[in-house]
Amino acid sequence: MKKYYLVASLLILTSVTFAQQNPPPPPRPNMGEGPRGGRFFERGPKGGPNREKIELFKVQFITEKLGLTTSEAELFWPVYESHKKAMKEIIENKTNDEIQMQEAMLIARKKYKAELKPVLKSEERVNEALKIDREFLQKVRNELMRRKGFQS
Repeated sequence: MKKYYLVASLLILTSVTFAQQNPPPPPRPNMGEGPRGGRFFERGPKGGPNREKIELFKVQFITEKLGLTTSEAELFWPVYESHKKAMKEIIENKTNDEIQMQEAMLIARKKYKAELKPVLKSEERVNEALKIDREFLQKVRNELMRRKGFQS
């Protein structure tokens, strides 16, 4: 009789264990939608993030956050792109001297700030532009880390 109770309790225990459902996956953060309704950061044909969509998202994100008018945007984006190109060159031509590289980056950022001042018309908006750029990079990092399975 004890064997029947033992077998019955094991059967009940196993059925209860396997009957439990998996918890639902955590909600995905909304990174926005693309101009044609598709999501940004979808996988491209080579498996990496689709660069064009990220660039479109960056332009949209920075333009909206800064509240750029059409005329301001026409002046802002060439300055922004030249700054990004200068920073890329500094990183590519980096020397073994870390301080020298940081100084070159600081000089480039000061030049960028001086070039943005006539476009954005105020020191506050220039500082906001620098913060928004950093915020966008953090959003991209968080999304990539989330996709790799890390929680932010």
